[in-house]
Amino acid sequence: MGYSIQELSEENAGDWDEFNNRCPEGTFYHTVKWKNLLENTLNIDLKYWIIWKGQKMVGILPFMNRPLVFLKGLEPIPHSEFNNILLKDDLDLRDLDKVLTLFASKYSFLSLNMDSKLLWDHMGYNHHSSENTGNMVLDLRQNPPDKIWEDFTARKGQRRFIRRFGEKGFWIREIHEQEDMKTFYRYYAENLARINGDILPLAFFQSLLEAYSQNGMRVTLLSKEDICAGGLLTFVHPASKTVYFEYLSLNRGLPNTYHPTYPLFWEGLNWAWDNGYQKVSFGRQRFDPKSARFQIKAGFGAKYVPIYSNIVLFSKTASMFYRFKRIYRGRSASAG
Repeated sequence: MGYSIQELSEENAGDWDEFNNRCPEGTFYHTVKWKNLLENTLNIDLKYWIIWKGQKMVGILPFMNRPLVFLKGLEPIPHSEFNNILLKDDLDLRDLDKVLTLFASKYSFLSLNMDSKLLWDHMGYNHHSSENTGNMVLDLRQNPPDKIWEDFTARKGQRRFIRRFGEKGFWIREIHEQEDMKTFYRYYAENLARINGDILPLAFFQSLLEAYSQNGMRVTLLSKEDICAGGLLTFVHPASKTVYFEYLSLNRGLPNTYHPTYPLFWEGLNWAWDNGYQKVSFGRQRFDPKSARFQIKAGFGAKYVPIYSNIVLFSKTASMFYRFKRIYRGRSASAG
């Protein structure tokens, strides 16, 4: 049986979601609903492909169109902590080139994220590492809340940071109204502006609340009367028993002795544990144990899970363009 690829459509959308839900590496970000939301709210040009072997679905690939001058390409979907390709466990890795050949007839290059480095060992096409990131993931089966709380005794401050808000009259509540989402967004935007982050529009968050008001998302605010200390927007994916701490909202105007990240994360992972979830994703992160963000997530027991990212070059023109681009970047870095 030979391989074929098919673009995602209304007719096969159910097959796509079923494959994602059954795949051990399936995630919230691979759902068709997430694709539709990205397209409708952020006007992103997405291109999703299904891999078939005969009549059997063996893989799904969520992509974004990435034209580069006169070259057609694809790259992983944006604004998604998990955007790797998903393949069936029984797919012969030696057949990967056969699958990519189907894309080579349509595109000049692909940027791929994969869970395993082994996949790249079977790659015959010209490819180069393109990114060095991973996800910080907590396995609650190995580190339940009680164990995490005990582990806090070996480190300075965590218990105090969590208890301080309760002692001062702050409490965490779930929100479901657009007015509360505006409050969440205010401190989300101010926090990202402080660290020069990429700020998504308010309309995106308002659409999230409409699309996932009943299930798929949880939003909390940490507040006291008219003072908001921050909030946490969490996506949930029952099929993989995983929750994703996606967007953090922080009031940077609080005294330096207050650290709202700690009680928000602590309440969120306890909620996940109480509701039968097994994993908590703290989001995308470069491997940098010295950074504060890395240390906070690791302090809660999260482990770094690398993402293996490569750009695959199908044509000589793409290879030449990539080579010139690397040379130009190298010279620019030297000049700087």
